[in-house]
Amino acid sequence: MTIAAHTLKKLLFVGVLLLSSKVSFAFVLSNGDDVACHFSRDGLSGNATELWNNYSNADDRNPELGRAVAVMRINSEGWPTIIIDAEAHKRTSKGTPAIWDFVYFHECAHAQQPSLTEIEANCASYKELQRRGLMNYHRMKELEAIHLSMLILPEEYGGSGAMFWHKTMQCAGESQR
Repeated sequence: MTIAAHTLKKLLFVGVLLLSSKVSFAFVLSNGDDVACHFSRDGLSGNATELWNNYSNADDRNPELGRAVAVMRINSEGWPTIIIDAEAHKRTSKGTPAIWDFVYFHECAHAQQPSLTEIEANCASYKELQRRGLMNYHRMKELEAIHLSMLILPEEYGGSGAMFWHKTMQCAGESQR
């Protein structure tokens, strides 16, 4: 076997190992903190896997994302995976940092409790940002503006961004009484 063939064989082996392992990466919040989405349910416990979808052509974007910038999916072993549109994150994370923190905790809420509705996951995300001291008036307004820009949404999101945000705030407010 030539040196080039041996090197190629080693590289392929390492690639297979990387693809088959459950590697969890820490998400970096806008304040610089590394977080991981810990879950414990159905006899499984650990950190949700993060899959950062990098692509140079829109045709190579992960089809699971649909029109979203992130989604949570359960793999065949019952392990949650948060798929993040890495290109959208690169383009917008500096200008709208609160939304990425919010999106991450929204998908993490789904990983922790897959039965949550979209509004319940939004509510859990909002509460997590509050708990971590990452919610203030300006961040809330940034999140509100992004939600209000979503004109038509599926019914599970309230039908519109305005209703999605309204129901999120109702939920977050109800728990504070």
